[in-house]
Amino acid sequence: MLHCGGLWFFNMTKGIFINLDILHFTVCLYLRTKNINKYTKRNNAVCGLLNSKKLICPHKCNKFEEMADVQGLPKVATPQDNVVPRETHEKQSCSLIMGKSFIFRQPHLVIGNPPYAHFNQLPKEMAEQVKKIIGTSEGDIYYAFIIQSINLLQADGELIYIVPYHFFYNTYAKAVREHILRNGKIEIIVDLDETRLFKRANPETIIFKFRKGTFNLDNEKIKILRLKNINLTSYDIIVSAIKAFMNRKSDEVWDYKEIKHFTTSASWSTHWSSVSFQISKIPCIELSKLAKVGVGPVSGFDKAYCVSEDEFSTLKDNEKALIKKFIKAKNCIRYITKGYHYYILIDDEIDENELKSRYPNLYLKLLRYKDNLSNRYLSNGKSWFNWQGLRNHRFLLENLHKKRIYVPTLDRRPYNRFSLGDEYTWPASDVIFIQPYDDDDIFFLLSYLNSSFFREYYLAYGGRRGGRVAFTQRILNNTKIPLIPDNIKKEISDITKNIINILYNNHNVEEKDNEIDRLIYDIVYSIVVAEK
Repeated sequence: MLHCGGLWFFNMTKGIFINLDILHFTVCLYLRTKNINKYTKRNNAVCGLLNSKKLICPHKCNKFEEMADVQGLPKVATPQDNVVPRETHEKQSCSLIMGKSFIFRQPHLVIGNPPYAHFNQLPKEMAEQVKKIIGTSEGDIYYAFIIQSINLLQADGELIYIVPYHFFYNTYAKAVREHILRNGKIEIIVDLDETRLFKRANPETIIFKFRKGTFNLDNEKIKILRLKNINLTSYDIIVSAIKAFMNRKSDEVWDYKEIKHFTTSASWSTHWSSVSFQISKIPCIELSKLAKVGVGPVSGFDKAYCVSEDEFSTLKDNEKALIKKFIKAKNCIRYITKGYHYYILIDDEIDENELKSRYPNLYLKLLRYKDNLSNRYLSNGKSWFNWQGLRNHRFLLENLHKKRIYVPTLDRRPYNRFSLGDEYTWPASDVIFIQPYDDDDIFFLLSYLNSSFFREYYLAYGGRRGGRVAFTQRILNNTKIPLIPDNIKKEISDITKNIINILYNNHNVEEKDNEIDRLIYDIVYSIVVAEK
C-alpha cells in the first residue's frame, strides 16, 4: 500500500497482476470529478504502480500522461521514486487494512486492487480477522478490504476499487452491501464484463467509485458504464470509456446509463430495464409461493455414477432399479428437454454388504473409483459409495410421477432455457428444478419464464454473471410473477402446449414465441395503466 498525503494506492492480488492501463483508468476516473490542480497541490501524488517485483511510485508515467493529454487533463505531480520490496508491501498492507497497526491519518482517497481469495484459502490468523470484519466464514478477503477501507476514509472521502462483480449478488456479501448503503453512496460503476485484465485469471470485474457521507439514496443516481465489446485492447477500452463518461452517452464500445441508487441490500445489478419498473407497479406473487424451486442431488464425482446405454443393457433388473434418468444442462433445449443421462442413485440406507451382494455389477463399477470417492467431503455416517448430498431427495421422490421444469444454473445463450422434463426424471447438479404446487400452472410458468419480458426483469434483478446468466435457487424464489387474469393465463398455456408439439416435430416456433411475448407485454402494460 502506498500512502501519500490523503491518497492511498495499492495492488495486493498475490501472483496475479492487473493490466496497468486499467489502474491508470481508475486515476482518470477520479481526476475527471475533481479540481485536479487543487488536489495535486495539496497531496502531491496521484498514482502508484505495482509490477511483479516491487511497489513503485514513479516520477514519470508516460502512458498515464499520454492518456491525460488525450482527455485534456493537466500533468500530475508525483513524489520521488520510492521502492518497497513486495513482501514487505503486502505484509504492511494487510496489517493496515485489517486494522492491526494503522499509523497514518485517515485518507481522503483510496484507490486499489485488493486481493481476491475465499476465506478457506487464507492463513488462519488472517481468516479470523476477515471473519470478524465480514461476519461469515463464507466470504472473500476483498469483502473485508471494502468494509475496512470505508471505515478508514475521511468524511466525504472516496474509494475506487477494482474487484470481482460477485459481491453485488453473493448471499455472503450482504454485509458489504449493507455497509456501503449505511456509510455513503456509489457514484460510478464501470462494468468490465469478462475483459481479460489479469495475466493468470479472468474474473468478471467492475470498477466502482464510492463516496463516504450521509445521503438520501432515494434521490441519488449511479452513473454506469457497461462494456459491450471486450475484444479491444485495454488502452482503447479505457480511452473510449473516459470519452463515453464525459459525453454521458452510449457508443459502439460502451453502454452509458444513470440509474436510481440501490436502496436495499438485495442483489444489485448493472443491467437496466423498464421491465423492473413495470413489475414494481403491478400486483405480483413470488415464485416460491407458486412452486418449489430447488437443486438436485450432488455426487461429488459424476464419473463414478454415470452409466452408459451399453452398461445399462447388461445390468440385472434389480440393478436397473437403482439407475435413474437425470436431466443435465445440455438436455435443456428450451420449452422441452431432449435426452437424459443414466446415473446410479443409491439410497443412504443401503450398506456396503447389501450393495456388494444384491447389486454386484454396480458395486464393481463403483469400486474402480473408490479412491476418488473416498477423497470427497462426506458428512458423518456416509459410506464411500454414497452420493455426497441427496438434496431434496424426499420431495423429488414424492413428486417423481409429475412433470417439472428444469433450467441450467449457468448459461451463455441469449435466451432462457426453461425446459419441461418428463415424469420420473431427476435434476442433475448443473440445473435448477421448478415444481409447481398446482399442476395447472406448469405451462403458464414455462412460457412466462422463457419470455423476453422475464429475461429482462431477471437480468436487472441480479442474475447476470459477466457474459452468462446464473439461475439460482435464491434469486428464482424471490422473483415476482405478475398476477395475470385467468383467461390470459389459459391462452398462454394453450400456446405453450402448441409450441411443445411443434418442437417435438422439429419445426420452428419463433412465431408462437413472439405471440407469447406480445401477450405478456400487452397484459402487463394494461395492468400498469389500470393501476394508475
